[in-house]
Amino acid sequence: MRVAVGAAWIAAIAWLGLPQSKPLPVRELLRDIAALTDREWAAIERGEAVAKVLETDAREVAVAGAVRITASSARLVERYRDIQNLKRSAVVLDVGHIGHAPTAADFARAPLEDYSLDLRDCRPLDCRVRLSEQDINRFHREVNWRSADWRQRSAMVWREVLAARVADYVRDGRRGLPVLVNKREPLSVPTELAGLVGEVRFVGRYAPELFAYMTEFAPPPPAGGEQTLYWSKEDFGVRPVIRISHQIVYTNAIRPAALAVVTNQVYADHYLDAALIVTLAIDAAADRPGFYLISVSRARTRSLTGLLRTFVRSTVQNRSQDALRKILTTTRASLETSGR
Repeated sequence: MRVAVGAAWIAAIAWLGLPQSKPLPVRELLRDIAALTDREWAAIERGEAVAKVLETDAREVAVAGAVRITASSARLVERYRDIQNLKRSAVVLDVGHIGHAPTAADFARAPLEDYSLDLRDCRPLDCRVRLSEQDINRFHREVNWRSADWRQRSAMVWREVLAARVADYVRDGRRGLPVLVNKREPLSVPTELAGLVGEVRFVGRYAPELFAYMTEFAPPPPAGGEQTLYWSKEDFGVRPVIRISHQIVYTNAIRPAALAVVTNQVYADHYLDAALIVTLAIDAAADRPGFYLISVSRARTRSLTGLLRTFVRSTVQNRSQDALRKILTTTRASLETSGR
């Protein structure tokens, strides 16, 4: 295992490029990530949360933001450990833990909508939810759509499918993610995730071992990484989404970074093909108290392309930007209040 991790670390450093591996000052980092302006930097220094939509292709939605927090970054670790804090977001409706040896029972509380349960018309290359061909075929083998209890049976299969999806990921990391066949062109989630990781190479400046792990997400995690798997039900404005996420809270970052948090989407039944959130806590200068909280969220989707969906994509971008700004603002308020 150590040989594999060491090889991955070397590959990551080579990818980053040695001349660029030194941690950047916060202002320069934000300029690189989000084209931060002088006015926006001044707002951050005043303690205001700033969030921006990033330029991407039509299949990606990306936002980045930052806020300066006058409190200890150690309190941030406790906040991330308690996934119930996710429900402070207007987007997250419910959340639950998943064991690292996942079973269907881990999803007993996960609320499934009729829209996702009724898959009688779902076929490979034409399905209303994001599934692999194997999973689509399983629903048709194991659910009698003419029976009175089809909802209960479909829910049972769903929970088993979700548990199997997590088990594959826990065992194989990125390569355990599925090929989705809900649309005419099959889509490789491992390939989508690799593209997202390539867009957050700045992580390697502060946490090279974590970034090396992110290239595959295969076990074992880096030393100093605390893992959590959880499901969530989220409101994206059209219909609720069931998502499975893998969160790593990493405390072996290179100063001035005090903490790095990575959240990778393992699965979502609607809208998002792949998604990745990276958050850094970077110490303020020696003469300034507290730290800067920086967050970058990137998601790939085939649901927002096409001329008729340009307005919808703009709405999603604006909603994502507003949600990130609120998360940064409430995190600052919570940490600064609890520190008094």
